[in-house]
Amino acid sequence: MHRTVFCTIAAVTVVAAAPAVALADPGIPDFASYPKVTAADYTVRDGLAYSVRGFRTPSGLNCTSSQHRDMYALDCTGGLVGLPDGANWIRLRASGPVVSAPTFSTAEDRPSVEGVPQFEATPLPLLPAGQLYAFDAAQCVWTDTVALACKFASREKPDAEYTGFVATTTGTTTFGNL
Repeated sequence: MHRTVFCTIAAVTVVAAAPAVALADPGIPDFASYPKVTAADYTVRDGLAYSVRGFRTPSGLNCTSSQHRDMYALDCTGGLVGLPDGANWIRLRASGPVVSAPTFSTAEDRPSVEGVPQFEATPLPLLPAGQLYAFDAAQCVWTDTVALACKFASREKPDAEYTGFVATTTGTTTFGNL
C-alpha cells in the first residue's frame, strides 16, 4: 500500500515537473516537412532586377511572388473565403528585415486562357498537392484539407518575424507573430 502511494505521488510529481510542450496550431501546416519544387518550373518572369514566380491550385487559387532589391511580395487571389469586406486578394510583403501585416483588396481576377490564370501572358503552372513552393521569402502548400496555406518571413530573421494565411473551403485565417 505504501509502495503504491509513493509510486503514484512520484509519478504525479514527475508529470507536474515536466515542462509544457507548445503545440503547433493544427490548421497551420509544417511547411518544412514538404518537398520543395524547382524554381525554374515556376518562374513566369525571369530577370536579374525583377523576377516573378507563380503557381495555381486546382481549387482556383493562384499566387505570384516577386523580389526586387530587398523587397519581397506574395500576392494570392481566387476563391479566398471569408476575407474582410468581400476581398478576393491577399498580399504578404517584406522590405528588408521588416515583414508587414497581410493586406486585403478586391481586384479583378488574373487574366486567363481556357481557365488557366496567367501572369503577363505566361500560364501559371499547377502546384502539386503536398509540394512546397518556397521562393521570394514565401512558402506555400496545399493538401487535401487545406486549399492553400502560405507563410511569409523575413529573410534575415525567418523565425523572428513572419505572417501568413490558411485558406480552406469554409474560411481564410491569418497567423503570425507581428
